[in-house]
Amino acid sequence: MFRRLLMTCAVLVDLLGASGCGMPAAPINLIKPPVSEGVVPQDKWDAILKDLLPEGARLLTSAHDLSFGDLDGDGTDEAIVVYEENVNRGKDLKAALVMKQNEKWRIVWDTKGFGYDLDYAGVADVNKDGHPEILLGWSLGGGQNGLDIYEWGNNTLNLRIKKGYQGHFNIESLDLN
Repeated sequence: MFRRLLMTCAVLVDLLGASGCGMPAAPINLIKPPVSEGVVPQDKWDAILKDLLPEGARLLTSAHDLSFGDLDGDGTDEAIVVYEENVNRGKDLKAALVMKQNEKWRIVWDTKGFGYDLDYAGVADVNKDGHPEILLGWSLGGGQNGLDIYEWGNNTLNLRIKKGYQGHFNIESLDLN
């Protein structure tokens, strides 16, 4: 009798092991951050940007560090991309707004940067009006930097504020007065 019970248990253990049953995943491994509609996975941005930017352009931030925000209120995040153009002939700094239109990502706005490098690029509602703005901080040299703040309106970005600052940009210390 004991031998039969032992054999039954052994068969059950083998069946459970072969069936793929195992420990359930821990809840922390199942939790993922929310993703807004239309957001492209970070690993796909490299290919999208390669198609959109001019040949030879070099991103000043990686595709994983892009700044996103829903500037036009359509529920889909847009991305601000900062890059260097004409790297071999002396670099030109540029910033571009990438937006999804008719199921395809396009550059809908761009501007020439100032100075010699990017200090900061971000999307935030700095004037507290419920709509995010684009902030671009440019390194000008000698510890001086320039901040450009753009707002979305009339289907484009419009420069609203141009302001100087020293040291590395800190959004918490931003004074718009």
